[in-house]
Amino acid sequence: MGRTAEGVPWDGRARGWSWVESTTEGWNMRQGKEPRCRRSNGVAGLPLPVPGSGDVSLLREFVNVGSEADFQLVIGWLLGALRADGPYPILVLSGEQGSAKSTVTKVLRALVDPSTLETRSFPSDERDLVIAAQGAHVLAFDNLSRIKPAMADCLCRLATGGGFATRKLHSDADEVLFKATRPLILNGIPDLAERADLADRAIILTLPTIPETARSFESDFWERFEKARPRILAGLLDASAHALANSASVRLSEHPRLADFARWVTAAEPALGWPEGAFLAACQANRRESEAIAIDNNMVAALVLTFMHQGTEWRGTASELITALRKRFPVETDSAETFPRKPNHFGSELRRVMPLLRRQGVGVDYLREGKSRQRLIVLKAL
Repeated sequence: MGRTAEGVPWDGRARGWSWVESTTEGWNMRQGKEPRCRRSNGVAGLPLPVPGSGDVSLLREFVNVGSEADFQLVIGWLLGALRADGPYPILVLSGEQGSAKSTVTKVLRALVDPSTLETRSFPSDERDLVIAAQGAHVLAFDNLSRIKPAMADCLCRLATGGGFATRKLHSDADEVLFKATRPLILNGIPDLAERADLADRAIILTLPTIPETARSFESDFWERFEKARPRILAGLLDASAHALANSASVRLSEHPRLADFARWVTAAEPALGWPEGAFLAACQANRRESEAIAIDNNMVAALVLTFMHQGTEWRGTASELITALRKRFPVETDSAETFPRKPNHFGSELRRVMPLLRRQGVGVDYLREGKSRQRLIVLKAL
């Protein structure tokens, strides 16, 4: 565990339990009994970075991404994981079999928070997720098929910071309280960020399939990575020190979700040799792609957008909107699992996708009219 000049703790463990002190002037290796660190059983050592040897471009060989913008997003996620505090974006890696999703996950975690358990299966409930967060800085979940709505809410709280409470063992009245904010990696074949609120907090990358003729022997791959890892880590530390010195003075052209994270990486751009605004542009493009994925995976959002495609305004109750959509789209609304039938469930889902609809040009308002103060939904083309 290292500390910045301001005394903010951050994860900087290395072999021999030496540590890194990162300040606005740069970073240096330190050794000593202070600061005292709490180390879980699964912690593994980072390589010893050498000042002046940093080169994050060496990472290109070890991550299978489809574009320069995607590579910048990967570097940005790594730099975000080195921040003292969240919020942290959720990195979602998807792609068909053979796109190296698990390998990329292991590589990224090995650079900022290596563990003897490189990836793990997804926890079954909130309690197990919180326990996992107590023993690691980065949580990496491998080969997911689907994220249940309740667990998606937990991931959102864990990424942006939130409290968790559970009953204390062997007690009926006492609670145990946890507060945690963690960087997350999720990977799987299907689109995992189905829910709009999860997609809004995520960097979503679709990894290209690797041709059989381009595959490496696993032993050779990891041997090359271990040789490059100290220089990649040194490059990340160079960039993070630059961000520490300059983030307060950075002004963004717009404030996206997780704006503190975007400002932090933007402040590091000169140290990375990126053009000014490159990371924010990559984030904006990724958000547009993420929104398209979220719409495709959310029946309420998709149908409301289509319903309003040629109209300027619609108003009515939740029940009337459900009826209108079921009449207009009988096939798409046939399944109660994907299209909520009850007004309260439909209203909750509509509220969840309101920011997504707004960015697509459809506004949603709730009004109460008449003597009965009946609650109406108003859809407007913006």
